[in-house]
Amino acid sequence: MTATSIPSTKASPDLLVDLMKIIDRHTGNIELMKKEIHRYLLEKSTRGKRDEYNSVYAITFPTLRRLELIDGKGSEVHLSSDGKILLDIFEKNGVLHYKKNLAKLLLRIDAEKAHVLENLLVLNKSEISIGELVAVLKKAGVETNDNDDRLLKWLRFLKHVDFVDYEDVNSITVNIFQIKSIMEGKKPVDFDTFLVALFEEYQKLVSKNRGNVYVKIPELQRKVCTRLENLHFTTFDFRDYLTKLKTTNIRGKKVIFSKPGAREMGGIKIDKTYYYYISVYETE
Repeated sequence: MTATSIPSTKASPDLLVDLMKIIDRHTGNIELMKKEIHRYLLEKSTRGKRDEYNSVYAITFPTLRRLELIDGKGSEVHLSSDGKILLDIFEKNGVLHYKKNLAKLLLRIDAEKAHVLENLLVLNKSEISIGELVAVLKKAGVETNDNDDRLLKWLRFLKHVDFVDYEDVNSITVNIFQIKSIMEGKKPVDFDTFLVALFEEYQKLVSKNRGNVYVKIPELQRKVCTRLENLHFTTFDFRDYLTKLKTTNIRGKKVIFSKPGAREMGGIKIDKTYYYYISVYETE
């Protein structure tokens, strides 16, 4: 592999959909597009003032162009075919389907430019440090270092689609099942297979918790997705299926969703309510 640099992605992944909407809404009117992008980023910024030029030409357009979500230059900037497809999926099918398709896009771009995911598979470890990742990337010919802002911001995108998870980059959880499942892209696991895995893994966690019936959703998600890794089951599939159990009793069981005492990361939002635990009760 020839020496390569990780693409710079300064815009937050959380803002992608709104930025694509602005560009789509104002295609053909670059001045109005720039003004709305600037206003939007000012609203979202925690750093105070930033000028319009920086908002548009240093943050938004470069990020979306490197993600291949926009085409055109000057006054002709517009969503690319991939950008239109992603936005359409978000508006018609919701955030989980959007993120699954964004993960496929990031996988392709990573393979072409950043080479992070393939090297995470080379390491084949569920927990790594930023130093370990940098070492294997350098060995593969990627120009980076422990403080490389491009790498840190690229990891932010990979976290957004559950390829990795971390609060501190010195302790990165690698979701190998997620990377492999998106790579393979097979047909979804059927609902009955999911239910068997869900209830069996739930019981295992309850047993370890000395009978405490409340199980953390992210912990159960990891167990189920790892178990179904060979069937290419993703975190997005898990959350899609789990949401269906919110209002349905099935196989003589009822799943109860519970809120966290304090805001915990990795829960699930259903009908605008955030849940972090589930418990399962027999109904028959």
